[in-house]
Amino acid sequence: MRERSSGHRIQLILGFLSSTYIGSIEFDRLPTDWVERITRRIETGLLTPGSRSRADYVVRSRSAEAVSFSANDFWTAFKVGLNDVELHRAEGNRVAYHGSFNRWAAYAAIQGVVVAGAILLLVLVWPGARAEVERYGAWGWPLLIFLLAFFGLVWPRLLVVMHRRFASRALERIVRQVVAA
Repeated sequence: MRERSSGHRIQLILGFLSSTYIGSIEFDRLPTDWVERITRRIETGLLTPGSRSRADYVVRSRSAEAVSFSANDFWTAFKVGLNDVELHRAEGNRVAYHGSFNRWAAYAAIQGVVVAGAILLLVLVWPGARAEVERYGAWGWPLLIFLLAFFGLVWPRLLVVMHRRFASRALERIVRQVVAA
């Protein structure tokens, strides 16, 4: 059995925590105008055709065989998480995709740190809050710090891991709908 290097393990862990996803979608028959169909869907409303109010996406580049698009504003990047997506024709009747939700991950991390910091600040300045923490004896402050560190630093990364599959499934569903139409 071959031993893996520590660099390889680190790469596996970082890949697991990554906010990018790749894949491909196979079709029985891929229409020649699939890029135009996807472009039209992006321009008229990616999530809900005919409405861009919930998700405002913009086409960044396009060719006969590929299209890329991005979330156009803060709320779209934060709510949906399909921040940057590239679709291109792959061999056969497949569409390959590469997506990322780096902005979504950054917003989740910032939100986690801000909420944890606000709770800590509240505990430090709110009358009686310190006494409540100290009521738990020697475990009070370490437990509070552990919970704040977990939900402020670790939980946002776990959300990234969970969100990656949801983002890729949402993208696949939309592409299948558009190509089938």
